[in-house]
Amino acid sequence: MARLLMLVILALALVALAGFAVSALTRATREARSLGQEIALTTRGTSVQKIAYAALFILMLGVTSGLLGGL
Repeated sequence: MARLLMLVILALALVALAGFAVSALTRATREARSLGQEIALTTRGTSVQKIAYAALFILMLGVTSGLLGGL
């Protein structure tokens, strides 16, 4: 009888943990989606800014690979 009671308690604990995990994942997904929408709305830059950032990234990549290749 004690084993059966322990199994029932263990099963209830597992169900409760699964419920908490699903709840946390749902809340995290909802928060991430709303945060993503806010970032998308606030970071709509001009095409010149996007081109400038891409050029800066390419320049930095070229500088670092040139320095490492020269050593």
